[in-house]
Amino acid sequence: MVTLNVTAHMHPKLAGMLTDLGPVWRRAILGVGATGLQIEVASHIRREASGRHRTASRLGARPTGHLEKGAARITSHATADRATVRVPIAGIARAFRDLEIVPVNAKALTIPVSAAAYGHRVRELARMGWSIFRPKGHDVLMGSKDGSEGEALYALKKRVVVRQDRTLLPSDEAISAAINKACAAYVKFELSRRTA
Repeated sequence: MVTLNVTAHMHPKLAGMLTDLGPVWRRAILGVGATGLQIEVASHIRREASGRHRTASRLGARPTGHLEKGAARITSHATADRATVRVPIAGIARAFRDLEIVPVNAKALTIPVSAAAYGHRVRELARMGWSIFRPKGHDVLMGSKDGSEGEALYALKKRVVVRQDRTLLPSDEAISAAINKACAAYVKFELSRRTA
């Protein structure tokens, strides 16, 4: 898992208030800010996901829903000193940098080049009845099923670089705005409740 630290800019009045409050209040306010950010990040990823099916479309495959499923698993946590939003989506770090992907437990990466392979591991296709083979001298895995003519399923690569894409996550400004809006609404609610 990759840990990314993003610094949000809290409104000066909120920041000043946090330094004057005890740990219980700080934890409550930071928790509300983290929840606000959690909602913003999940919403942003869901919006972005709908336009990120180029490979599936090119191959004529069904999208895997990778980003949508990850957005549903985003969580937040707060203490009196800090708040965390966890985004458990493989590859999300590319919002901040290029990613170099290399094989870990294999000799090569398998890059789907057909609709049948898209969203499936080689083992899954084998369990689904595919006969998979590598033609001698070629960096590709071929396959056939039910006596069909063989087709290219995966390109074999030693490494792949996936370029940075900052639009995977909200902008720094949107991150700060989501936190400040949630915290301000919570403080306003608590003040009105206590003065009512």
